[in-house]
Amino acid sequence: MEEAAFKKDETPYLIFECSKCRQFMYVKTTQKGKKCLRCGRTHVVSKIIDSGEIVNGMTAAVEEVKKKQNEFGISELGHGPELRAFSDFKVAGPPSQNKEQKEVDIDSEEEFSEQFTRLLKEIGSTYKTFPAYVIEVMADNYMIPHSQLKFLKKLFENKGILKKLRENSYKVTL
Repeated sequence: MEEAAFKKDETPYLIFECSKCRQFMYVKTTQKGKKCLRCGRTHVVSKIIDSGEIVNGMTAAVEEVKKKQNEFGISELGHGPELRAFSDFKVAGPPSQNKEQKEVDIDSEEEFSEQFTRLLKEIGSTYKTFPAYVIEVMADNYMIPHSQLKFLKKLFENKGILKKLRENSYKVTL
C-alpha cells in the first residue's frame, strides 16, 4: 500500500506594499494582478515584481505579511498592535457636576473636534468616498472615543464638511 505524503508548497509568492494605503499583501507571481482588499487599488504584478520580496509557499507568504505589517505598526505607533476583546474595555461612570469637570469637558470636546478635522483631512486625501467604519477605525488612531463619534459626525455633517452619500457612506469636502 502506498503511503500518502504531503507535498511542500514551493509556489513563488510576491510580498508587496499597496502604493495607496500601505497594506502588505501577497500574490502568486503567475497572476496578472492583485486588488487591495483595504482600499480597492489594483496592482499589476508585472509592474510591481521588482518592488517586493519573493518567498516560496503560502505559509511563508502569510507569515512574512504578518511580520511586515507588525513592523510597520511598530514604526508608526511605537508599539505592536493592541488586540483586546470588547469585554476588556470599561465604561466610565457619570461625569461629576463640578465646574472644573465641565471646563475639562469643553476643552476635550474642542480637542476632539480638532482631531476629527485632522482625521477627515487624512481620509479625504486617501479616499473619494468611504464607508462609515473607516471613520470608526481611524478614530482609534486619533484617540477619539467612540462615545464622541456620533456627535462629531452630526456636527461636521451640519457644517457641510462631512457629506452622507448613501447608507453608511460618506464624502469629505475640505
